[in-house]
Amino acid sequence: MAIPTDKSRKIKRPGSWQGPGRFIQGRAITALVVALLAGLGLARAQAPAASPGEGGLPAAMVSSTYTLSPYDVIDVAVYNEDDLHTRARLGADGTVLLPLIQSVSLANLTVSQATDLIRKRYANGFVKDPHVLVTVLEYRKSTFSILGEINKPGIYEIPEGTHMSIVDAVLLAGGFTHTAWRNNVKIKRIVKGKAVVYTVHAGAMADSASEVPFEIKSGDVINVKESWW
Repeated sequence: MAIPTDKSRKIKRPGSWQGPGRFIQGRAITALVVALLAGLGLARAQAPAASPGEGGLPAAMVSSTYTLSPYDVIDVAVYNEDDLHTRARLGADGTVLLPLIQSVSLANLTVSQATDLIRKRYANGFVKDPHVLVTVLEYRKSTFSILGEINKPGIYEIPEGTHMSIVDAVLLAGGFTHTAWRNNVKIKRIVKGKAVVYTVHAGAMADSASEVPFEIKSGDVINVKESWW
C-alpha cells in the first residue's frame, strides 16, 4: 500500500538555514563566549605570581638588602654565559660552589653585596665585564641556639624582619638560671666562613639603658656560662 505524502511539508534538518532570527542568535552566543574567554584571560593576567618554591619568597619580595644565611637556595645567572648559570643551596658555613670560581662565602652578605662579590670573582680573569644576577629562591628561617645556664635551652626562631638582642634571646629562652654568669655570655658566629666568638655583658645590657644592645644573627650559638661565685 502506498503511504500518502504531504509534499507541502518541508523537513528541517539540524544545522540547516533557519532564517535571520537564528543567525542573529548565533552571533550573540559567539560574542558571549568571546567575552567570557577574554575575562578569564584578564583574571589570569591579574592573578599574583606563585612563589618559586614551597616555603620560598617570590623574587619581587626579596630585596637587594636581604641578608643571605646558611641553607638559603639561590640562583646565579651571568648574562650571555649559560654555562655559568647555577642554582645551589648555601652550606652550613654559608659557602656555595660556583663554576670556575669554586667556593664563595656569601653568608651574612646582602643580595647586593653577594652579587658584587661574584661579579668581581668572575671578572678576575674569567669573564670580561660580567653582568651577574643573584635571586633568592628559598630562604631558611632565621634561628639561633642557646644553651648552658638558661631555663629553657633550645633552638629559637627570629621573626622575619625583626631585630633580636641578646637580652630578647635570654627572655625568650626563659631567663637566666640563678647560677648564670650574666656578664660572660659567649656567642659563636660564622663570619666569612670562620668561627668568631664574642663575649657579651648581657646582664649589664639588661640593667642599663646606656649599654649598646648586641644583636643576635641567624645561626648564632649562645652559651651562658656558670658563675664561679
